[in-house]
Amino acid sequence: MDSRLFQIDPYAGIGYGMYNSIKGEEGSFEDFLLHYDSTKANEGDNSWLSNLIAKETLNAFSSPDVWQAMNTLGISGLDFMGSSNFFDAQVYALKIQLFEAFSKRDDYKEMEPLLKQLLS
Repeated sequence: MDSRLFQIDPYAGIGYGMYNSIKGEEGSFEDFLLHYDSTKANEGDNSWLSNLIAKETLNAFSSPDVWQAMNTLGISGLDFMGSSNFFDAQVYALKIQLFEAFSKRDDYKEMEPLLKQLLS
């Protein structure tokens, strides 16, 4: 099934690769289909990826082990969620989208070293 989708929608293959880089072994093709938005992806909008990254980050921070460790260190969960550390994942997702958008430009090869330097 996935090979047919990738033939119909070339962005789906790219999206599936990004999905796998985030989810790793926990992901599945069916779960990818639940998150992926083909229409928006073909219009250049990859908000589905940003939402997935934000959800994965929130899930990672909401585990009991993380909350217990933060409590032990004297870090308030509400203060942490309001800090800039929480939003780093969203910034990373936007960097990925920006890099993808620039990769579609004609002058991408000339800009690639500069982009990698700026986005690292």
